Amino acid sequence: MKIFRRMTASLTLFCAMIAAGVFAFVLVVTFVVSAFRGVEISGWNVVTSQVARWFLFWIGIYVIHNLLPVAVAHGRTRREFLAAASGFSVVLAFVMALIGWLGFVVEGGIYSLMDWKADEHGSPLAYFLMFLVWCAVGMFCAAAFDRFGAGGIFSIPIGLPLVAVTTTGIPGSGKLPFIPNLPVLFGSGWHLVSVVAFLVALAGTWAIARDMPVRLRTT
Repeated sequence: MKIFRRMTASLTLFCAMIAAGVFAFVLVVTFVVSAFRGVEISGWNVVTSQVARWFLFWIGIYVIHNLLPVAVAHGRTRREFLAAASGFSVVLAFVMALIGWLGFVVEGGIYSLMDWKADEHGSPLAYFLMFLVWCAVGMFCAAAFDRFGAGGIFSIPIGLPLVAVTTTGIPGSGKLPFIPNLPVLFGSGWHLVSVVAFLVALAGTWAIARDMPVRLRTT
């Protein structure tokens, strides 16, 4: 529980500060662009649907690659840490989805005042599931590379379809190569598919990291 509280308090605050800074930057860029041409897309949607998922992926990597060795070095068990990390990923995804939704509310108000057009964006649930899976897959890939070295490359073909299914409910997130009709393929069940993807990534992380040797990294 102590690991969970510390991890959640520090990293969630860090991510929220980054998100706030990026939102302010997006607004500045949007106003600059409006001086030269009409605004027709949501800059915040570009960030939340494409950039933010890679940030959550990196956070997942950081949790396993950097924080797990520190926790073990301070006497915490791997299972204790993994339980905390699993709960943390859910909280972080929720907070980031909430920040994303608030950003759309503020941006939408500004766009209305300026008479700008904005493309569609996904629901808070869609962003929550996407952030959740991308963070979990980041942990899974980090565990694979830390334990198996170059052999961790085989985690990528597993992680890729897991993160890909989460983009089906988010406009502007891009399409899978060769499968442009993925939303039609899953229909309304893509929410359940995303939950399954999260559980698979989490199970893979536990299976690899629960007894792997770790070394404390020093700078």
